[in-house]
Amino acid sequence: MVAAPAIEEVYNPTGVIKRLYEQYEGSDDEFPAVVASHFSAILFNTDDRVNELPSLDVHHPPEAYTNGTLVRFRAMVQDTSLSPELYVAKLNNHQCGGWGLSTSDSSETSGIVGYQDLQELTTLWAVSVPAESPWHAEDTSPLASSFPAHVPLRPHKFPIPDVPHIGIQIKMYDNQSSQFIKTTDVVTFVGILSSEPVYTESSSPSEAPVLHVICHQSIAESLPNIKEPCSVRRELLRWVSEHVLGGDDLAVEWLLLQLSSKVHTRSAAFLPPSLTLSRFPPPPHPNTLPTLSCALSELLRKYTPVPLSLELLNTKSFTPESREEDLHSGYLQLPAGTTILLTESALREGKVTEKGLMNIRAIQEIMNSQTLDYAFPFSRFTFETDISTIVLVEGRKSTFFEEVQTSLNVPLQSTVGKNLYRSKEEVPWPSPGKLTIFRSYIMACKAAIGKVNVSEATSKYIQEDFVRQRQEDKTTTPDDLIHLMRTARLLAASYLQEEVTIEVWEKTKELEAARKSRAVSLNTGT
Repeated sequence: MVAAPAIEEVYNPTGVIKRLYEQYEGSDDEFPAVVASHFSAILFNTDDRVNELPSLDVHHPPEAYTNGTLVRFRAMVQDTSLSPELYVAKLNNHQCGGWGLSTSDSSETSGIVGYQDLQELTTLWAVSVPAESPWHAEDTSPLASSFPAHVPLRPHKFPIPDVPHIGIQIKMYDNQSSQFIKTTDVVTFVGILSSEPVYTESSSPSEAPVLHVICHQSIAESLPNIKEPCSVRRELLRWVSEHVLGGDDLAVEWLLLQLSSKVHTRSAAFLPPSLTLSRFPPPPHPNTLPTLSCALSELLRKYTPVPLSLELLNTKSFTPESREEDLHSGYLQLPAGTTILLTESALREGKVTEKGLMNIRAIQEIMNSQTLDYAFPFSRFTFETDISTIVLVEGRKSTFFEEVQTSLNVPLQSTVGKNLYRSKEEVPWPSPGKLTIFRSYIMACKAAIGKVNVSEATSKYIQEDFVRQRQEDKTTTPDDLIHLMRTARLLAASYLQEEVTIEVWEKTKELEAARKSRAVSLNTGT
């Protein structure tokens, strides 16, 4: 239950707003910030009270609530290009008119409205967080009701086709704070639910859910405290090796480094790698995903598989595109921290169309520079991303992504090919408590990568060591040092260490030597 001091704010938010307005003596354009501050202090700063509010999700859709209900919506911002709107900020008799009050109190808006009583609000479109794993999603228990399955009004604004989700128009009255919200940001919006007619591509008006935002908060991932990280690391590696990747300890080591990566600086030398697991056995049946996909969905907070095929590449959109002033989403419009698994088992010989080539280039840009282009009628805008990519290929190299600068190719060496495609029900999962520890550990690794540094003494050791390597192997290039340093930082982070030590550097060289040796051995058939 909601604590007593918050009852009025929760069950009568419009009444609270009206009272605040009566007490307010400033200008109308600054009043929304006062409302946001008041509600934020109660809902966000006190014992996570916001989590006690009714939630919008696929099991609790907008039609499950009456208009005027104060709800929370944990969402990804999909479109910030919607035109701003004017609203009547001051009604007759000097009453407040924002947050839907000007429409609910229509009698107060009769007559002439002065220009000085109008203010501008920001409109956005937000959707359920795409690629969010079910175990991490909020309040997933279905609501006992007779409501049919929710049908989103604009499904083209969700990145992943045919996935149940909520899409809603967001109206933000605090324009100053809305300026800091970007596409793909994950935000908790708190607002008053209503519905309004909107025009779709067919130009026929449809009732769409609208959230009049009172306050909001960008989602900050809490940092877990991992006891005995080395022990947790060993247990996780052992479980993934035995039950997911067929006993391939080397591949699991590289997989863990991939899962530990994230963008912490935009320098090309420190961008996350793209991992290719080559020599991966084909599925026993078409459209069957590997056990690795099941494992990633249970270990990661945001994950989605993308089974590549010519039909998918040639017909679907991977990048957002504005059509008729409406931003359509694409597979790659995903929140920061998402991991995608690209499988190539369904690729066959055939023609790649211009759209397919654009989609391939978009994936390559994610891998190379962590950027994604949004297409508008007369321009293209580049937005930063933070998406980790893993590619599964049957041959010795990827069809489309082998030349990616950040690509790492690890040939899989497994003796239990059929066990790589076990269903979720067939996998011996760790206990719920252990699984929670594994999830927290991976999150801690991602947080640690931004803190890893190299001491002056270790830096000197690495430089001298690399000079010796180049003298012994003339094919060694400066790019090899960049790759080794990136790997060393990830390895240190996987031990939750804040420094690349000489021990970590030597371990990095061993991992790289083993990877190269295996690639040469398998490619020469020895």
